[in-house]
Amino acid sequence: MPDRIANLASSNQLLNYIKISQNRLLDLQYQVTSEKVSPNYKGVSKKAQYLISLENSRDQVEGFMKNNEVMTTRLNIAASVMDGVQTTINDFKKTLVSFKAQTSTTEADIKGIQDWAQRSLLSMEAYLNTSVGGRYLFSGARTEVKPVDLKANSLTTFQNIYDGAAVTYPTTRSMNSENYSFTRDSTGQANWLTFAQDHDGNTATSGNSSITATTAMFSNVTVGSTVQVSGTASNDGYYTVKAISGGGTTIEVETRMFTDEANSTSAVITKPDGSKLTSAQFTDLTFNRANNRITVDAAKFGTNALSSLTVGSTFTVSGTAQNNGTYTVAAVAANGDTVDIVPKKMTAEGAAGSEELNFAGNQTFAVLAGDDSITAAAGTYSSLSAGMKVTIAGTASNNATFTVSSVSADGSTITVRETLTAEGPVASTAVVTQVGGTIASVNYYAGDELSTTHRVDENRNFEFDLNGLDPAFEKAIRAMSIIAQGAYGTAGGLDQNLGRVSDAIYLLENALDGTSSSTPPYGAELDGNVKDLLVTNGFNKVLISQTTEVHITYNGFLDKQIADIENSDPLETLTRLLDDQNALEASYQTLARIRDLSLVKFM
Repeated sequence: MPDRIANLASSNQLLNYIKISQNRLLDLQYQVTSEKVSPNYKGVSKKAQYLISLENSRDQVEGFMKNNEVMTTRLNIAASVMDGVQTTINDFKKTLVSFKAQTSTTEADIKGIQDWAQRSLLSMEAYLNTSVGGRYLFSGARTEVKPVDLKANSLTTFQNIYDGAAVTYPTTRSMNSENYSFTRDSTGQANWLTFAQDHDGNTATSGNSSITATTAMFSNVTVGSTVQVSGTASNDGYYTVKAISGGGTTIEVETRMFTDEANSTSAVITKPDGSKLTSAQFTDLTFNRANNRITVDAAKFGTNALSSLTVGSTFTVSGTAQNNGTYTVAAVAANGDTVDIVPKKMTAEGAAGSEELNFAGNQTFAVLAGDDSITAAAGTYSSLSAGMKVTIAGTASNNATFTVSSVSADGSTITVRETLTAEGPVASTAVVTQVGGTIASVNYYAGDELSTTHRVDENRNFEFDLNGLDPAFEKAIRAMSIIAQGAYGTAGGLDQNLGRVSDAIYLLENALDGTSSSTPPYGAELDGNVKDLLVTNGFNKVLISQTTEVHITYNGFLDKQIADIENSDPLETLTRLLDDQNALEASYQTLARIRDLSLVKFM
């Protein structure tokens, strides 16, 4: 239209100016509503790099604070646990000191202190198995593994494992912390063990039973530690390691068996009440390994010489060449001529190849005045030895497993301890299976000794290294176990070994605060006690507390710096909003006025 003053270009220009004002007004409206300068970093582009740095620092500090809060919870619970442990150890120590001070001890006293030791062990186990949020506190880095298992929830069960005589609780830390399990040798043989009742094969000398592997599997096993044997025909059980021989192929274990010996006049047998059966009463004692028996020459001194000994009681032998020691009575002959002891020895069993028997042929089963016998062709049983188990099949009446008591010189006949039925010759089989089995260490700790690092801030950290094998806990557990082992009235009972009380008191004192006035009974002990653990735990809590205060202050500074950049000034924003609102209204009025102008109105 030729009569218009404004053209399209000027109109669009005016609209662009209004749009800019509208956008600015919208930004100001957002700032008033959110109290933030901008919804994104673009709105603070000049300070965006600084803002991002501040926010990263704040996030890092908040992360430290959150982690410190979790660790504080763990430290608080650990402190409570160690308070309980300290009380348990201290109470048991006081009771043990009182027990030691008694002028005499009765059976009730002995059983009472051993019951207390067992209850203390169970308390230690419960404390050290504490978990927080699904993590065990005292298992080292293996936080998902329950760390402590004492393998006995009653005193009877514990004493069945540790009789205090043939199987004694390990007396040093190295003995008590073995960790291994062997099921086959390094070449992968499943049948790899030979068990010998008498390692040196000489009944006239003192000896140990032994376990021999086909390779040097036992080189690093600690003498004095406890091993558990399983998966065998006759030798499953617990044993104390007495020696490692054969270049690491053989473990020799503690036994209770006599050495064959015809004794001299110096022999003395002491009964539990302290009275002695000496050479004034008899001068000819015979010790026999095969049947674990002491025999007196009744022809010289009549019968009933040993009748005052009772089954289950203990007696001590001294003055002999090979058989001094304390033994538990298993049986006494009706005429008092013999006494049998409770043995602890292995049964000859298995081999890597040569002693396996797999015979099929005619066998004759005979009932004799002594041990019954099984007979076959010469050499059939040459690979067997006393104590091995042989399984018979294919007969009418003798299909069973029997224990070999002797082997004839030509290998044609074995005698067995069990009763046979006369039969044969009959086509049958005799089998002795090779021994695989498992040999494993016996220890109470299943975790590890790795520590975890907790970082309290960017520059400081500490090691959280509490675990159930810490010397403070291990010494206390060892002391309690040394007292608990061995049933009353047996060779390994506490009543027969009262010296253990002083040894245990030393370990308990050392576990509590690292001090003791006596000499270490088992050699130097590792440093570490509950008092020091509590101090270290307390220091870590203080470090976290002080660092948290610094974090809170620094976090406040960061929040202020961030707010100064992000937040808008309400008064300034409202003033600018009103100005822009007025300007926009004026712009609309001006645009409307301009569009209304034309040459017609001026004519």
